Formats: sequence, C-alpha cells, structure tokens
Amino acid sequence: MPCPKKKIKAIYITPHHQYPTTVTLSLQRRLELIQLSNQYGFTIIEDDYDNEFHYGYRPLLPVSSFPELSNYVYIGTMSKIVAPALRIGYLVCSNPELLKKVGELRKIIDVQGDGIMEQAVLQLINDGTIKRHVRKATSHYKAKRDFVDDLLARHLAGKAYYRLPDGGLAFWIEPRAKVNWPKISAELMTKGIKMLPPDHYSDLSSINGLRFGFGSLSEKDLTEAIKALAAHLPAAH
Repeated sequence: MPCPKKKIKAIYITPHHQYPTTVTLSLQRRLELIQLSNQYGFTIIEDDYDNEFHYGYRPLLPVSSFPELSNYVYIGTMSKIVAPALRIGYLVCSNPELLKKVGELRKIIDVQGDGIMEQAVLQLINDGTIKRHVRKATSHYKAKRDFVDDLLARHLAGKAYYRLPDGGLAFWIEPRAKVNWPKISAELMTKGIKMLPPDHYSDLSSINGLRFGFGSLSEKDLTEAIKALAAHLPAAH
C-alpha cells in the first residue's frame, strides 16, 4: 500500500544477513519488495556487507541482481573480505545520473583516493587471490561459528533462544525471560566486555535480543564473553 502522507523515495535493506538479527530475506519477500519498488517508484538500497560468507548452502542472489527490478543501489565492501583497515567499497546503480552525483559527492570527501591500493586490490581480484582467500576465510569463520554454537548450547541452554546462522559473522541471541539490559551491560563492562543492549537497535520495548559478533574474537574471548553473559541471564521457569 502507498504511504498516504509522504511518498517513499528509498528503502534500505540488508537482505542476506539482516543487521542486527542475521535473518535472510526469503525469496518470496524479495519478489514482493521488487514488485512494490516497481509499482511505487522507490529505490532499493541494498547493503550486502557480508554476502561472501555462506556455510554449506547455495546463497540467494542479491535483490539487485533480479532483472525485473528497475530502481536499485547495490553497495559492497572489501573490508570484511580482506581487512577492516582496507576502506574500499563499491557501488552499482541502475540510475547513471545518481551514480554521477554519488561520485561528485565522494570527491568532496576524498579528492584523490588511494589509487595504488585500489590497483593492488584489482590485481588480487583478477589473479584469483581474493576468491581463494574468501574460500579459506569462509572455512575459518564456519569453524568459529560452530565453536560459538557449542558454547551457547552449553552455557545458555534454558536461558536464551538463538538460531544457527547460515552465513555471516554473528548470532542473534534472545533471552527467554525479560532482563535488565542496562544493568547487565554495566556489569559486563566492569569485566572488560562491551555489549550493545537492544535499545541500540530499536526503540521498541518488545525487542529483547542482542547481536553477538564472533568474527574478530579469539576462542578465549568468545568463551569468557558467553560465560559472563550466561551468568547474568535467568533460567526460564
């Protein structure tokens, strides 16, 4: 249905592993979203920030890859693939004029860019190094995902719900009972563990979960963090 008060110009989505809940947008809902975009003329801005990491299943194609979609902006990054310090991203757009405007605005922020680094990354793409690296990285992160799954099963059984993610670098953990997140966050901080409570993601009081990222943490840190979190979550009655 069209918005009765204000025309929607664009919608921002993270369909592969939604931030923060890690859910993957189903094919049916992708097709419905495309139909609405075409019908009402709004642009779909698709941020595919960790599309590369899939564990044991055939990934869905990006929404922007569907030929019937008329208005889209597709955004990707090399930061998750190579290193966080590598601040190189890319953008694909169905509107040449919009792409030109984005380039002009980008020049205001960064007149020159890092041409040498960009050429180096291009060479790594062309010679297959990036592709081989992604395969190794995916295997590494799958092992870490399984390690975290085992920790959650042992320490949060009866205390929280979670779903084993099919890809990406995070879990969405939701306690079975309502908890005092500000208090838990403050207590964990005294142990050197920083967490983002649910109000960081939403203004809705019904949101009771947290995103637990595992990509950059060691097994020791992961173990300590999950044990500390478990100690502050009550068992369901």
